[in-house]
Amino acid sequence: MFVAELLWSSASAFCDRQLARMARPTPEKIADIILGRRQVYGLDGDSQIRQAANRLSARALFEILERLDDQSPDFHSHLSALTEFPSEEIASLIAFDTGDIARGKPETDPLRSEKPTEFYLRLVFRNEDAAYYQFPLFPELDTGYVLGAARKRSGAVQHIRLKLSRPEAFQTFIESCRANPHFLRVEESTAQEFQRALSNAV
Repeated sequence: MFVAELLWSSASAFCDRQLARMARPTPEKIADIILGRRQVYGLDGDSQIRQAANRLSARALFEILERLDDQSPDFHSHLSALTEFPSEEIASLIAFDTGDIARGKPETDPLRSEKPTEFYLRLVFRNEDAAYYQFPLFPELDTGYVLGAARKRSGAVQHIRLKLSRPEAFQTFIESCRANPHFLRVEESTAQEFQRALSNAV
């Protein structure tokens, strides 16, 4: 019994030392991501943290992120697990009102200004077949916040030029993409890359 307790104590101490050495996401980094002050872990990583922030309590989010090492090669795969929640219901979702969910009678909000914004993205799929078969179906563009889009498919990547009604809708769009099991990640792109991208048969 003494030996078992000694081994357990040694293992716990080792885990504590490993946690102490980890490069954890700091509260400042997390706040910057959630408030959109700056990009910290890239477009895909930051959007996953914002998505989790809309579904977890502040305490749960910080306690989970404190157990991750943001210098680890597995960091981004661990972030992906944060977004694997059941589909949220309006009754239980607590988040910022981006105007993308209809609530009763439409009202004119003098503080909300429509600022059409253009984004260039690379939507990466699990393989080329998935990108091919999903092209006619995905992403969902028939929404109130999507003002226009142009797309190309190149291998396992869908290049997209996206015009949204306001910057706040960008996170909503990315979250809608993650509902597709064939979708892998989103990457930033440019107008030049979009123009140069090959367009495979779809």
